[in-house]
Amino acid sequence: MSLELFEFKKKIKELADKRARHTELITVYIPPGTELAKVMNQLKEEQGTASNIKSTSTRKNVTTALERMIQHLRLFKKVPETGLGVFSGNTSRTEGRDNFEIFSIIPPQPLKTRTYLCEQRFFMTPLIEMTEHQDVYGLIVLERGGATIGLLKGTRIESLQDVKSIVPGKFRAGGQSSVRFAHVRENLANDFYKEVGELASQDFTNTKNLKGIIIGGPGPSKDEFAAGEFLTRDMQAKVLGVKDVGTDGDAGLREMVARSEDLLSNADITHERELMTKFLSGLATGGLVAYGEEEVRRALDLNAVSTLLISSDTERLRIGIKCTTPSCDFKREETIDTNVDTFYFKLRQEKCPKCGGPLQVDWTKDTIEELAAKMEAVGGTAEIISRDTPEGDQLFNLGGIAAMLRFRI
Repeated sequence: MSLELFEFKKKIKELADKRARHTELITVYIPPGTELAKVMNQLKEEQGTASNIKSTSTRKNVTTALERMIQHLRLFKKVPETGLGVFSGNTSRTEGRDNFEIFSIIPPQPLKTRTYLCEQRFFMTPLIEMTEHQDVYGLIVLERGGATIGLLKGTRIESLQDVKSIVPGKFRAGGQSSVRFAHVRENLANDFYKEVGELASQDFTNTKNLKGIIIGGPGPSKDEFAAGEFLTRDMQAKVLGVKDVGTDGDAGLREMVARSEDLLSNADITHERELMTKFLSGLATGGLVAYGEEEVRRALDLNAVSTLLISSDTERLRIGIKCTTPSCDFKREETIDTNVDTFYFKLRQEKCPKCGGPLQVDWTKDTIEELAAKMEAVGGTAEIISRDTPEGDQLFNLGGIAAMLRFRI
């Protein structure tokens, strides 16, 4: 995942979590090519409409949010190429206390419709849809005993449903001829394949951005299913290939994706796996790699990092601390977890090691964003790695921060 997408998702979540006490948060989406003057005139008209709100506090909050949005839009000479999302309102949840905030987001994809909404929360659906994976793959793992239908979305493998089969094994019930038993068995298998094909076709037809379908399994059933016309014609045309898989169920879906790098060469999961395989190979052989925040920071300071790897589940803050004594120049940095209250309590008990004066927080940054910014400042690459693969989970368990190096340190 790119740093830009990571930061975009983080900002969307931040806005989606905000709430107002009443219907007073303003959301405006402006498509590219729209005249800002017309948008501001509409907002002024909405101010006039808001004057009719019966509740004094809600009326005040809505008109103030609209005024701040109008002032904010004056900072833009024109609407950006992909449009603009603007969010304004009093996000305080405490009665009698105001916390007016204004946010603007330039989306990664063009906005298609112009929107004005006043609700208890910001309307985030158009931006959330932009974070959905553009390439999705359908997955079918089957044998005669059952099938599992799933999706690969980016790096996440999602199981949709399990289909049970009543196809008997290759043993023959007493009194049945081998020919008759084989005929019954083939008919039941054909009915099972039809059921799987209908369910999978329905699931995949209702899936946005479906790029292809992969079929796999431990035995010949996968080949029989792929060769038959059990999927709809549209879905059959999307089949990319058939893979041998040693097991079925959810484990079979994961194994099939791992064996399908040739079919998924442009998929996010393949890119992440390639990066992590290279890193883990270097780690096992004493190659040019480093892991752990302290070691990676040292490598960054020496400009030795070619690729920075950070787990998306890394939740830490980088804190800058300084002495409050005017004549003292003491400063330091440290990384903390998200338990900020505990950190501030300890800091209040601490004295400056240089002059004995009190210490205070100078700045606070998200560790992922801070490290990625350092990496990009020296022309390197920062990669955000999910935990959706075993390799990504290994990175998290190694401390969540690692690097591939240009030279040994």
